[in-house]
Amino acid sequence: MRQLIIDTETSGLDFDKDRIIEVGCLELINGVFTGNKFHQYYKPDEIEISSESERIHGLSNKFLSKFNAFEDEIETFMSFVGESQLIIHNAQFDITMINNALKRSGTSLIDIESTICTLEIAKKKFPGSKNNLNALCRRFCISLESREKHGALTDSFLLLQVYQELLGGKQQTLSLKLQSKEKQLSRSFSKESNKFVNAKISSEEEKSHKEMLKGLINNLW
Repeated sequence: MRQLIIDTETSGLDFDKDRIIEVGCLELINGVFTGNKFHQYYKPDEIEISSESERIHGLSNKFLSKFNAFEDEIETFMSFVGESQLIIHNAQFDITMINNALKRSGTSLIDIESTICTLEIAKKKFPGSKNNLNALCRRFCISLESREKHGALTDSFLLLQVYQELLGGKQQTLSLKLQSKEKQLSRSFSKESNKFVNAKISSEEEKSHKEMLKGLINNLW
């Protein structure tokens, strides 16, 4: 099964006015990161990035001016997405921003019901607690050293770790390993037991064993 961890940065929080200015995606196959990723910056057309947004992600109009707009590159992005299930922290926001861009491009929209929202999972798992990405990283002892500013690719890697922890994390992995080990030992023991039951000691082996015991000091056998 192919899934994508996705994060976006935007010029602001207005769904109608603001634009996507950065996208980061990580590819998972059967829950395992393959190393395949997608990352791109986009200029926000004529939209001025709000000072509050720039303070959060550090992206300015000047820096982004050399890139194409998200709508101009949306086919490349959607080609990478394909039919994959999307895993997003606060999916309502990111999918709304992406779908608004798809509307402007006359492209089919993403069904939010087919996405996994890690924020909703966290709210159910830790009701009444802070469940933003920073708070969840601290809860799960995930290093935030790389997160001086919000960044779509950096946050995707953090979200990947958070998602794994929300599913059970290291404890789940350890449990699966222990179960697997127990099964291996069980199968091994069963096979070995058959060998022990069917084993026969020859008279020569028994004689050699007795001779060996004679040579032992303070032999207890």
